[in-house]
Amino acid sequence: VQYGKTTCYERYGGIRMMALLGSLLGFGTSFLPEVLNYFKANQEHKHNLERMQLEMDLMSKRAELKIQILDKEADIAETEGLYSHDRGLDGGGFVNALRASVRPVITYVFFGLFVAIKVTALIALMDSGVEMGRALSMLWDSETSALFSCVLSFWFGGRALQKYMKAKS
Repeated sequence: VQYGKTTCYERYGGIRMMALLGSLLGFGTSFLPEVLNYFKANQEHKHNLERMQLEMDLMSKRAELKIQILDKEADIAETEGLYSHDRGLDGGGFVNALRASVRPVITYVFFGLFVAIKVTALIALMDSGVEMGRALSMLWDSETSALFSCVLSFWFGGRALQKYMKAKS
């Protein structure tokens, strides 16, 4: 059938094509919210995983800190126990003084022995014709230096370290 210059197919075919195209677009866009929801859910899932990982890291660090705190508390309790035990032992003035002097007396005796050996060696070297500067450099070797620094660190290093840690906190 022909209507004027256009045929029925031309006239209604375009409408059918538009209807078909509209149906396809309507059908296709009905899936668009689902696709967007999929990407949104995927992003939320990724965010939740990252948050859970951060929470696990935080819990791990808290556990490590708690262990360190418990270790320090145990050290403090042990030290307090030792001091309270020592305060509980009272053997009188002489016994208490003797007990308190054991480490310093042993240190003095060994230091005196060390000095006596070094002086004797210095005299022996000088009697054999070695000049004093050379003899002193022979006596003050790396082992002597290490021993001397170890003794000084034992007696005075602990106090310096405690002062440093106290000033730092």
